[in-house]
Amino acid sequence: MKWRDWKNLPTDLVEDIAGRLLNFDVAEYICFRATCKPWRDCTDNPRMGDGMDARFRPRNWIVLNRCGARTGRTLVNISTGARANIDIHELITHNQLGTADGLLVLANKATDHICLLNPLTSAFSLFPPLRIDRAVNMSSMVCGSSSSSSSRPPLDPSKINGAGIDDSTSPRTLVLCLRAGWCPIVCAKPADKNWLYGCATELRPAGIVTRVQSPVTVGGRCYFTTTAGAIMTLDLSSAARWPVMTFLLNEDPPVNAKISSFLVRSQGRMLMVRYMVGSNLVDGGGYDETKIFKWHGRPCCMEVFEVDIAGRQLVPQSGVGDNKAAFLGATHTVMVSTKKFPKIAANSVYLNCFLQRRGHFGAYHFGDRTTTPPKDFPVRRSRRYFPCACHWELEDCLVRNVEKRYYKENYLYMDDDMRQDAP
Repeated sequence: MKWRDWKNLPTDLVEDIAGRLLNFDVAEYICFRATCKPWRDCTDNPRMGDGMDARFRPRNWIVLNRCGARTGRTLVNISTGARANIDIHELITHNQLGTADGLLVLANKATDHICLLNPLTSAFSLFPPLRIDRAVNMSSMVCGSSSSSSSRPPLDPSKINGAGIDDSTSPRTLVLCLRAGWCPIVCAKPADKNWLYGCATELRPAGIVTRVQSPVTVGGRCYFTTTAGAIMTLDLSSAARWPVMTFLLNEDPPVNAKISSFLVRSQGRMLMVRYMVGSNLVDGGGYDETKIFKWHGRPCCMEVFEVDIAGRQLVPQSGVGDNKAAFLGATHTVMVSTKKFPKIAANSVYLNCFLQRRGHFGAYHFGDRTTTPPKDFPVRRSRRYFPCACHWELEDCLVRNVEKRYYKENYLYMDDDMRQDAP
């Protein structure tokens, strides 16, 4: 075999190989750079900068608990099936609040500073403490609210309902969705001293939108949706005095029913999955009867749309994809390759554990329009019966993980039922 001087390959060839690997997966890029120092010297270090570089975000990787160590986690690539066990030492001093475009959202236990951590590169971004300086943040006045800013409640980590990153600003902006309340959005940059509330419009109070959920980052912008399916983003341009929530789509569904809407990222595209329940679906709802199914006698409908961002419209789809499955939660959503995880049903959507526990089905299969019964997730009074990659199937982990309630300290991953048992 002819000997090759691999470490002294031409720089342009090394850069081309590195770029191809990075487009495939950031983990492959990291392994490539680890081969030798000359290859590291002519490629960008993913640990440098502010830690939020979009090129190095592990979007296809999810982080699961691992038994035996408080800081132990298992990384799973939902596209390739690759797995890796790591220790995140930052979890000794921080609580994990969620994820934002693949980065972990952490809160410092002592200072309440919010941080973003890349679990693959260990790149770290520091944000202001999770509280509002009411004397500085006057967004309530801009939004037209009658109450004074000094009466606003402080931010609480348990209210976080998902996170996303907006790359349209420099430095980039971290966006946090909050649970139902007077204002559903706050945002900040690493250099900021305070978090800013997002206004629904410049002239109307933010309270007209009481809850947004399932934030996703697509094309460098952070999008989120209301339960009824209105898709919104933040106007963070310098022309706007304060962050303004603007509508990308604000069309009501054609029927009055109980609706849950979720945004799902799928290979650079954005899908909306809309789940509807109610007798109006069949009583003059205008829906094709073949699309209606019944669960415990209640008419239900599951729809999927591709969000045409440029055209500001929803394009109907026949499902989520022949080799894909979507796990739906208000906190975040996950699209999984069923080729790599064949135990998960293809072209299906899985409801989160809270919806299943409240009387809804477990999964809906678009191919034959059937449902599976809900899973019975046991709740132990020890309050440490958390899903883990060691003993749980991936399907069950995701059903639990896409809809969390974040509480401080030992109750970080507790759901509502478990919290009620807490002393």
